[in-house]
Amino acid sequence: MKLKLLFALFCLSVIPDIWSQEIGGRDADMPTGTADADGIVWHDPRTPPFRIVGFPWIGKDKVYRRLPITPSWKLGAAVDGLASSTAGGQIHFQSDSPRILVRVQLLRASGMDHMPATGESGFDLYVGTPGAQKYFRTARFDASATSYEVSLFEGTQENRHFTLNFPLYNGVGSVEVGVVEGSSITATPAFSHEGRVVVYGTSITQGGCAARPGMAYTNILSRRLDADFVNLGFSGSGLGEPALAHLINEIEGKALVVLDYEANANESIRETLGPFVDILREEDSALPVLVISKIPYAAELNHPAVYQVARDRAQFQRRFVEQRRAAGDANIHFLDGETLLGERPDEGTVDGVHPTALGFMNMANGIEPAIRSILKW
Repeated sequence: MKLKLLFALFCLSVIPDIWSQEIGGRDADMPTGTADADGIVWHDPRTPPFRIVGFPWIGKDKVYRRLPITPSWKLGAAVDGLASSTAGGQIHFQSDSPRILVRVQLLRASGMDHMPATGESGFDLYVGTPGAQKYFRTARFDASATSYEVSLFEGTQENRHFTLNFPLYNGVGSVEVGVVEGSSITATPAFSHEGRVVVYGTSITQGGCAARPGMAYTNILSRRLDADFVNLGFSGSGLGEPALAHLINEIEGKALVVLDYEANANESIRETLGPFVDILREEDSALPVLVISKIPYAAELNHPAVYQVARDRAQFQRRFVEQRRAAGDANIHFLDGETLLGERPDEGTVDGVHPTALGFMNMANGIEPAIRSILKW
């Protein structure tokens, strides 16, 4: 679960250079109407009519990053580096193009030992009616590559709604969307539900170790609910730091904040949960907050004493929410993560901790009713 410090420092050292090269260089020169030799016109999805979600500060910073480049609150090195992993980012658009391609510049090569490059560094594509989109294809490329160009859709020329999901564990210096020359690109309808669902947590929240990005539980829920989700999962670094609560307060249009960070905080959640919620309440006393205890680990299920320690932490979170509600905060809620991986939680992970696609689907199945109930969706 712990991200190697070397990776965090690497991200911090290379990100500024790549941003200056890609955002100030190639992206600025992207063709907007001239086809290449293959008849493909490439577009910068940061411009209308494309809609980008998952990066609350992109309007100001112009980069694919989950936290601001220069935050108002000091971040630890690991979180600052991981903020450039693009988990939860999405590109929405409509087009009648019979082909959809992406051309991507990554911040680094892939290289995780328990997560496929397709999830770590790939895009995947969903097609169809919002709220009922179907998976179509995942980008496949050499895992040692730091750039790739792939075709993600081929079909007839008719208008469709497309959603591209960003990589979960890598950063994206630039991405271009390619369509066949002469094809239309139009804006997508507004989400069915107003407001952003902000999810703060750990590597599990970030999407480790989904085989493709659309299977991170925040992306599953975003598709099902047809709503804007912001993924603030930070691998090994979801520690309930006050700076993150303050930065969440800066995100506009929040409908709900989900706190799913016990897996990193462990016992310190007893000291951090109250202050974290207090900071959120400083900004909005009525903001709905959902606290989720962690999913069970395979090793815990085989060691009763260790399992009981985890259950005690879950009960602490339950009591915390009950006490806050008794004190008059009717907008804080609890969901027991014990239930989220289904009847065989040991079969729902890659390594006993991080979910597979099955595990993430089960998590979404359990979280969806709670969100619908809280927000009346």
